[in-house]
Amino acid sequence: MKQLLITIAVLLGVISAQAQQGTIEYKMTMSGQGQSNVSTSKMQFASGKVRLETNLAMPGISHKQVMLMLPDKPNTMVMLNEASKTYTEVTTKSAANDPNAAKVTVKVVGKEKLQNLNCTHIVVTMSNRPMDMWTTKDIAGYEGMMGYWKSSMSGGNDQMYNELKKAGAEGFVVKTQLKNPEGGMTMDLVKYDTKPVSAAVFTIPSDYKKGVSFDPEKIKNMTPAERRKAMEQMMKQYGGKQ
Repeated sequence: MKQLLITIAVLLGVISAQAQQGTIEYKMTMSGQGQSNVSTSKMQFASGKVRLETNLAMPGISHKQVMLMLPDKPNTMVMLNEASKTYTEVTTKSAANDPNAAKVTVKVVGKEKLQNLNCTHIVVTMSNRPMDMWTTKDIAGYEGMMGYWKSSMSGGNDQMYNELKKAGAEGFVVKTQLKNPEGGMTMDLVKYDTKPVSAAVFTIPSDYKKGVSFDPEKIKNMTPAERRKAMEQMMKQYGGKQ
């Protein structure tokens, strides 16, 4: 589940962040094993600060996750657990100048109109996994995207942005579609506005205690027993229903 949340954050990373401020809402439809589940996400951003709220709906699970990405905590996602009033810092690895970063390619399919927006339909391939994406320049503010994301997010975002720009396909993401044999995910833009966002939404509540930090690179170097213990701690803190 945590990897899915990070994947969603990476996908949303090509959307915003340095537009002055605003709120973006998406609907995510995940399918597999003959079932379809609808989840939602809301991203609020201002001055390089980002708050991402994701409500995941899966069989037997209703899970809310809140992430903060802040300029004073580079290469870090702060995950808030409202139920336990704790927060965890998840270390990410900047893709900039990383020789091991996943290669990203962009292929333009053509021009299409979605939600009355002029869109460019592209296929983005990362780690040999293709996904369809529709971007638009009709929403003001796309020119200032990616400053914070390029410097702090993992997953090849800087490469993705550079490839999008070379293809003339940079812009706000209106729709993303991932497909695989087991199922897939479709993410659709529901709402976008530039109303002022309160600075309070980007702060860690004062009554929250710091929980177990998570560094994927350190996890790789642990013994199986250490890795199992670390994952059990993380699952105990974030794996339950909320």
